[in-house]
Amino acid sequence: MSAGRGHQQGRSSGLWLRNASVWAALLGLLLLSMLLAYIPMGPVTVASGVAIAVVKSTLVLVFFMELVRSRALIRLAALAGLIFVAVMFALTLADVLTRAGKI
Repeated sequence: MSAGRGHQQGRSSGLWLRNASVWAALLGLLLLSMLLAYIPMGPVTVASGVAIAVVKSTLVLVFFMELVRSRALIRLAALAGLIFVAVMFALTLADVLTRAGKI
């Protein structure tokens, strides 16, 4: 019994270390996006913000939601959510681009 408990504690500490490092990376990306928001770079500011958001969401999907090791149905549900969000963004962009007046 004690051998199994020691193995489980080692795996648990590795999980805590992995989650802490991913959390630190997310905080670093948050600080980077905050810093880049105040630097006037024109249209590159928005592009860098979106790129950082994609990296942060990928970290959450892969490490916290563990989509790599999940069943195919769970991955399909996550993919359906991403497709739904992409369609909503596309429809919003189409609406904005087809307006007659300036916003």
